[in-house]
Amino acid sequence: MQFSYILIDASDCLESTLEHLKEFDDFLCVAICTTRTDAINRILELKPNVVFLSITSARNETDSICFSILSELHEFLDELPTIIVLSDVKEGAYEAYQRGVSGYLLTPIDPNELRKCLMRYQKTHKALYADTISIKSNGDYNFIRTSEIVYLKADNNTTDFYLKSGKVISAYKTLKYFEKLLPFYFFRIHHGYVINIQYVSRINLGKNSCYLQNNEIILPFSRTYKANIDTIILRIS
Repeated sequence: MQFSYILIDASDCLESTLEHLKEFDDFLCVAICTTRTDAINRILELKPNVVFLSITSARNETDSICFSILSELHEFLDELPTIIVLSDVKEGAYEAYQRGVSGYLLTPIDPNELRKCLMRYQKTHKALYADTISIKSNGDYNFIRTSEIVYLKADNNTTDFYLKSGKVISAYKTLKYFEKLLPFYFFRIHHGYVINIQYVSRINLGKNSCYLQNNEIILPFSRTYKANIDTIILRIS
């Protein structure tokens, strides 16, 4: 099981922190944010399992994207994602735990401490998404493993599921309905398409095209969902 995370970091350590996190394949980066507004919007949109929140020892304007985010998220979410603070000093730990964060790591990050932190999270959290989805069509129920779904296509008020086997199954519900049920590794790239990033083989930014299953399938992506394309590229590269 993979867990999704967002990294919120406006410091000079962003690249090195991301490199450490990439070493853990069970954790998938779905967004990197450097501003307060972007951080809040992406958390509400993507609903990550974990948020890594960078806080500097110098209390300056960059901290406006830090602890204040937690207060605002409480207005919209019944349950916040697990928050792990990254800081260059120990002094902020007490305040962090008082605000309800789950972990506190010193930067530069010690890979061993990061490993312990992530393993602790894996041990105490179960998968948040089922690995099977039920598709009903005229009294016919299909139970499909989400890992077998290559992409979904909107067709008016119905949705077509394109499977790894080549089979296509139609369901009498909208793409938006199914999008909410799918695991975090499904991304909307167009008003008419949601893809499983495990099958992405190529992305051409010049042609606004996304290629799936060894370039056998070519789907367009729109500017509206360019942020999702950037996230996919970040993960794969």
